[in-house]
Amino acid sequence: MRTYLITIAGLGCLVFVACQKPAAPEATQAAAAVDATLQVPAATIKDLMLAIIDTNADVVWESVSSVSNEKGLVETRPQTEEDWIKVRHGALALAEGANMLMIPGRRVARPGEKSETPGVELEPEEMDELIAKDPVAFHKRAAALRAAALEIVDAVDKKDADKVFAIGEHIERACEACHSHYWYPNEKIPDLVVTRETDINATTKK
Repeated sequence: MRTYLITIAGLGCLVFVACQKPAAPEATQAAAAVDATLQVPAATIKDLMLAIIDTNADVVWESVSSVSNEKGLVETRPQTEEDWIKVRHGALALAEGANMLMIPGRRVARPGEKSETPGVELEPEEMDELIAKDPVAFHKRAAALRAAALEIVDAVDKKDADKVFAIGEHIERACEACHSHYWYPNEKIPDLVVTRETDINATTKK
C-alpha cells in the first residue's frame, strides 16, 4: 500500500510539471516591453549630477572633515543619531543616483546646451557618442561610484567616522575616473596629489 501511494503521488507530480508550460516568446517579449516603458529617463545626466549626485556627495564629504583656521584645527564628525541618518540618506541617494546613470537612453544634456569651456570639455553630443560607443565601460564607472556609496552606508551603520572619511576618497576617485574620460579628457592635470583635507585647508586660508 505504501509503495502504491508513493507511485500515485509521483504520477501526480509528473502531471503537474507537464501542465506547467514554458512562457511563450510573446509573453516574454511583452514583459520586456513593460520593463522598458518603466525605464524612461526624465532627467539628463547633467540634471542627475546637479540634483542628486553632487548634492549627496557633498553631504558625505562634509560630514567628516578637518579644517585649519585661526582658532586651530576644527574637526567635524556626526554627533547625533540625526547626523548619522543624514549621512546614510546621502550615501543611499548617491548609490541610487549611480543606478540611474545606467538607465538606457539617458542623454548627457538637453538639446542646445553647450560646453562652458570648449576645447577642454567635450560637447554633450561628443559625450553621448562616447557612452554609446561602449556602454559597458560607462556602466562599470557608474557601478564603482555605487559601490563606494554603499561602503559609506556600511561605515555609517557602524558609526565609523574615520572610515566615512577614508571612503570619501573612493567616491572622489570614482567621480574623477568618469569625468576625466567623458567630460574633460583634454584637460592637463599636474602630477600633484591633493587630498580633500588639503583642499579644505587651502580654501580656508584664502
